[in-house]
Amino acid sequence: MKKIVAFVNPQSGSVPRDGSEALERVLSDLGYTADIISFEEGDVKTTLQRAIDQSPDYLIAWGGDGSINCALTASGSDGPPVLALPGGTMNLLHQRLHHGRTGWEDILRSALEDPQVSPWAAGEVEGQRFYVAVMVGRLTTLSESRELVRKGAFLEAITAAAKNSVFDMETRLQLRSRVGSRIISTDATAGAIVLAGEKRPRFDVAAIDPASQLDLVSVGFQSLLNGWRDAEDVSIETASGVTVEDIHGDPIPATIDGEPCELPPICEFRLIPVAAQVIRAKPVS
Repeated sequence: MKKIVAFVNPQSGSVPRDGSEALERVLSDLGYTADIISFEEGDVKTTLQRAIDQSPDYLIAWGGDGSINCALTASGSDGPPVLALPGGTMNLLHQRLHHGRTGWEDILRSALEDPQVSPWAAGEVEGQRFYVAVMVGRLTTLSESRELVRKGAFLEAITAAAKNSVFDMETRLQLRSRVGSRIISTDATAGAIVLAGEKRPRFDVAAIDPASQLDLVSVGFQSLLNGWRDAEDVSIETASGVTVEDIHGDPIPATIDGEPCELPPICEFRLIPVAAQVIRAKPVS
């Protein structure tokens, strides 16, 4: 019988209050038992390390993108395989891992019916790993507006975007993508460094460079409604490494796997082909 330790973060956006009990019931139904550690207070990383220190065969992590990022990073390439269950608001990482599946119980049952362990890549910038994407530039502050749009609060979304100076044409970045032996430089108002590929991991580098304030507003709200890839005035390169520089020497607003942060004026992105081991739900047939 496999030894399973489960980390549950009830403070995440969509983990139920009785999450530990609900998880225990489903695991029992599947013929598994687990030592379940519920995060109460303090540091998520410390609690996760307690779970990993038990040397489980599998680590179940139930929480939002931030919690799963911590779990994959703490476990690393030599630690226990991680089965991530969606418990946040956006759940971007979970959707990428589990082929678009979004229900925690559905994912758990599918993954544990016949567990298959596979390697998972990451990117790294300023010592911080990411498993989905990093967005840079003022458009990254659209995350607040994005949630308001999802709730149908369009006026509030526009107000939030204006408050965060999202549509500021003065913020200029240079994205230098390493493509084979070449370096491709692109000026941009904002950009995204997206992990892509599984057997052969890579970065897809999206540079957003509208010609006018009106175009920038259009791109901003297309990205709100449809995602960055579907917006116009976006060019995409495939790269093995990226350097992002603010040409004014200012700190760079960013989000790392959905978590807002600030990066230095010049930062390097590197690819880690095998950063962790994961257990995934099967694709929906």
